[in-house]
Amino acid sequence: MNFPPEDAALQEKILTWTASGFPLEVRRDAALRFAEFLNGQQNDAIEAYLSDLKFGTGGLRGVIGNGPGRMNVWTVGRATLGFCNYLLKHGVTSGKSLAIAYDSRRMSLTFARTTAGIAASLGFEVYLFERETPTPLLSFAVRELKTTGGVVITASHNPPEYNGYKVYLDDGGQLTGPAQQLVEAEIESIHDWSAIPFAGEDSQTYRDRVHLIGPDIEKAYHKKLKELPFVSGRSERKYPDIQLVYSPLHGTGGYWMERLLKAMEFSVTLVSEQAEPDGEFPTVSYPNPEEREALALSLARATAVNADLFLATDPDSDRLGAGFRRSQGDYVLFNGNQLGSVMCAFLIERLKKHSANLSNYIIYKTIVTSDLQKSIAEKNGVRIEEVLTGFKYIAEKIKSLEGSGLTYLFGGEESYGYLPVDFVRDKDALASALLLVEIAAEKKDLIAYLDDIYLEYGLYLEDLKSVTMKGASGQAQIQAIIDSLRRNRPMGLQLGKRTVTGIIDYDTHETLGKASFPGLADLPRSNVIQLLLEPEGKLTIRPSGTEPKVKLYSSLRHTALLRDARDLEAARKELGDELASIAGLFLAHAGLA
Repeated sequence: MNFPPEDAALQEKILTWTASGFPLEVRRDAALRFAEFLNGQQNDAIEAYLSDLKFGTGGLRGVIGNGPGRMNVWTVGRATLGFCNYLLKHGVTSGKSLAIAYDSRRMSLTFARTTAGIAASLGFEVYLFERETPTPLLSFAVRELKTTGGVVITASHNPPEYNGYKVYLDDGGQLTGPAQQLVEAEIESIHDWSAIPFAGEDSQTYRDRVHLIGPDIEKAYHKKLKELPFVSGRSERKYPDIQLVYSPLHGTGGYWMERLLKAMEFSVTLVSEQAEPDGEFPTVSYPNPEEREALALSLARATAVNADLFLATDPDSDRLGAGFRRSQGDYVLFNGNQLGSVMCAFLIERLKKHSANLSNYIIYKTIVTSDLQKSIAEKNGVRIEEVLTGFKYIAEKIKSLEGSGLTYLFGGEESYGYLPVDFVRDKDALASALLLVEIAAEKKDLIAYLDDIYLEYGLYLEDLKSVTMKGASGQAQIQAIIDSLRRNRPMGLQLGKRTVTGIIDYDTHETLGKASFPGLADLPRSNVIQLLLEPEGKLTIRPSGTEPKVKLYSSLRHTALLRDARDLEAARKELGDELASIAGLFLAHAGLA
């Protein structure tokens, strides 16, 4: 970005950080950046003082460092003060309380204690987890402890230099709609860094009002899981001795997942090189179970012990990846759409054993998640609704069910996030892993089970292409491409054997051609365009909310009637080739190739 060095307001933004309220090393860094700025230099370290770290859809997320554009105790403090001010004005019904969790990243514990001290200074009773904790446990704790809100310090699966700050309301769900806008406004109204009421661990306020969360929350979580209809006892299982390997990818899951699976009478082998929390993530380049490279050690350990399946979770344990052993002895990695569809089908299958009418149950999926789940639900008489990308919208829908007579069954998104319980209001890799292991214990061969699902409900395949465009110019180019599609409306565009016959614009809430979305007007506006194809398929294009990327989600259903495994094998190859071809053709059409 172009920051003119003569701009007095920009100069003041840097000089603010040379004030006596900041530590000497911060003041020295700000003074150095100020000198560089006056000399006309442009670099990331200078920009960190000139641009604010914005509180976006999931809270704060950014590189750790000095300045208002980085993650540090002052930007965390400002967010905490703004969030608490919002809760004091809008969220407090009886008492003021806040639950706080943190992951294994650099400075996560420091940021958690900073948040706790500020909230305590503002009169909140604070409940801080005593160790690194999965994000879904924070959501559960907010509901279990009936706190006014919650905060988790995490940057999910970002690289080591990042950290983040996510907030939750008293239902255990993240911010949406007006609440998000009001919190953002409260934070942005804070201009005086010295107004942040820091309170250290040695202060009387901290000692009086900050309480550690111990094992009671874990016990309550396990108790609720044991009451679920899909959870069985060892004696009930068809295959009680299932062999399981698990990796937390150096994140929060190791302690919690191992204890959960053992409590449910499953034996689990941890990937020892990745078992301990470590914010440097030394064995992976990207700690994300969506990435095949991140699963290499899990695959190796599973092969060594001849495991039936292996699981891996991201650093804050809300995303789950998995691989399953084939009869030939090698392993197949399922993607997020496949894992979610297996869970969805199994839960419905279990329900059908006890009830002929499933119309009171409901499933939620995002608009870019496989329509296989829609086919599964509709064929079994289960209601299904679609929401925008982001699990907070599924949580919002669960909250709206109260008093409706409908029962939540499952929610999922293609990016490896699933929720098979209603007492957590964010994606939950712990509960999802338990469900997946239960499915494996009953079905034994999950690859065959997925094939059976395809044969019964249709073969759907999906693909995701991401195009990175960094910097302000990249963001402008991304928006120009979206705007061009919005203006030119490619109705009738031929993409191989399929044709664009409908368009849904989630920003303008317009539908064209054969497109239909009954609940479109009720969705928040979002910069997303979806093209419907005939025969059955769709393409969805959207900018990433957290990275400098534009994403293209492709989904196709095979048009033929598939009768057996041989039909399925040939159809899968044919559909995979077509999927790659259609994605490439559209990227070229949009100017993204």
